[in-house]
Amino acid sequence: MYQQKYWNLLKELKVHVYYVQNYAVTQNKNDQIINIFLAVTSSSSIAAWALWKEYEFVWAFIIATSQVVTAIKPLMPYKKRLSALNNLGDMLSVISLKAERDWFFVSEGKWDEEKIHSQWADLKEEAFAAEKKCLAGLTLPKNKSTLSLAEEETDLYLQSTYS
Repeated sequence: MYQQKYWNLLKELKVHVYYVQNYAVTQNKNDQIINIFLAVTSSSSIAAWALWKEYEFVWAFIIATSQVVTAIKPLMPYKKRLSALNNLGDMLSVISLKAERDWFFVSEGKWDEEKIHSQWADLKEEAFAAEKKCLAGLTLPKNKSTLSLAEEETDLYLQSTYS
């Protein structure tokens, strides 16, 4: 029972590592899309001056949208989330590696149930402390596709490493 409990935690930690990494990639892409939009609209509005009269409403809308995005961009959570996710990913990776290192002792029956439970609880506490430290005040909306991808990557990793 305690071996299975430890294995489940090891798997959960690995899913968290992949989830946080994939979530960070998504946040980075969102930030890049916004930056590209702003760069294109600011440079193309000047280049499109000749077309201005023909598509006056379209260009006015694009420029207005660009100005609104520029104004609210500092309030958007992408940069803060990205920094927090990178830090959290690093911390969870270390905790996950520790769990994998100790899996040998668990799987080979070298630890008794009390020791397994103690290590399991320590890992849970470390993961919670890492989340609390890195995500202080930040919320991460759940992303089902990112979670599914993380679960797939974890299954592949565990199959190739421990099968």
